[in-house]
Amino acid sequence: MTAEERELLIQLINDPPPGSKIAAARDYGVDLTLLLRRLKMTPTERLQELQAAQAFIEELQRAKRRSR
Repeated sequence: MTAEERELLIQLINDPPPGSKIAAARDYGVDLTLLLRRLKMTPTERLQELQAAQAFIEELQRAKRRSR
């Protein structure tokens, strides 16, 4: 994604056109700031965050098994 494309997406998320799917998601209560945060991350940063989340979920599953 180019910097220009990223900026366009950021503008669309911040000020979606009336009647658009993005506006509907915002109006429904979807936290669009999470999308903005992801758009600002590099693919490597996104992967690192995903791996950290996966490790956290695995630890929760291990804790659940130990508590039984």
